[in-house]
Amino acid sequence: MDKREQLQEMHEAALRVLNDYERTGEPFALFLSSWGFDSARKDLREILGESGEVQARIGLERQVRIVLGMDAIQTIAIQRAGDERRIALPAEWPSLTPQKDWKEQIAKIASISDLIILFWGIDSPSILEELEICSAVLNALRTVLVVPADPRDIFLHQLHRMFPRIVPLNEIPPFHPLHPEFMPLIDRMKAIKAISPERRHDLIDPSRRVAEFPIPPSSGRFEGDMWVEYGGRGFALKGPPPK
Repeated sequence: MDKREQLQEMHEAALRVLNDYERTGEPFALFLSSWGFDSARKDLREILGESGEVQARIGLERQVRIVLGMDAIQTIAIQRAGDERRIALPAEWPSLTPQKDWKEQIAKIASISDLIILFWGIDSPSILEELEICSAVLNALRTVLVVPADPRDIFLHQLHRMFPRIVPLNEIPPFHPLHPEFMPLIDRMKAIKAISPERRHDLIDPSRRVAEFPIPPSSGRFEGDMWVEYGGRGFALKGPPPK
């Protein structure tokens, strides 16, 4: 199978996922990321005299798809340069080919997905637009933001004000189920999948779906105080005021 055939098979598989949602309200997860993250890390490693492929972004995507696939939960992504070189079974890697109305396409899919995984590693026009889409109120509640930063930096930059679920990249476990921040949203998807297709179809409207299956609140991990050491002294930084 050549490159073009692989990409077409991935695209057709993604269309089937969206069609399943329209027919029966089948839950699915949407994977977004800064497209150049792995290539940028590879370029940096080469500058430092290191070799080897960088698989941080694509590795996380594989992990998400495998874990969700164990419960027959579907996933969808947007095709990125080089994906066809890493994928053995294109039909099991549903990914849409970006269209001319790319931003509108992403916004529509994000609005109906039950879980959004947003990998933010480097800034680019595409990732900044995806961040804007995912920061919409309902979208943010369904988003797990993965960032190459430690908890202190996440707290100091107040990222948790925009996204209630944030996972530092170095906390992603490589050989066992996903970070705990994923689990409330995955459990919600399992509950939706467990009801009849007829009832799910009545809930394809996002507002009705949320009313029937409320989105779990955040873990509160970044909403308290955080201890910071600076200049040989330690002090507590206060979290946001109580609601």
